Amino acid sequence: MKFKSKIYTTLIVLLIAGIAGTFIYFKYFFTYEQRNVFKRKIESITGMDLTVTVFDMNGKIVKRWVGVEKITSGNQDRDYVYFYTKEGKYVQIPNSVWYIAEETTE
Repeated sequence: MKFKSKIYTTLIVLLIAGIAGTFIYFKYFFTYEQRNVFKRKIESITGMDLTVTVFDMNGKIVKRWVGVEKITSGNQDRDYVYFYTKEGKYVQIPNSVWYIAEETTE
């Protein structure tokens, strides 16, 4: 019985060390750009099913797109967001326009 408990203890310690090592590696040895690329790859694998709705000043729906995978907001130089529809069309929305992006529920 002592041998089994030593094995279990060793496995638990190795598991904790592996998790801690992975966390430290991703936190401190990945550059900001590498983190963004990694995040984009994960997003592209999982995907998102968004509905993007654009409203006018009175709250009336102007346009709606369903099945948008990802919305990209630019850096400080860009004053717009953009995305591609499921048909592959490029859509650009200025920041001055009211829009809501929400997950499609089915």
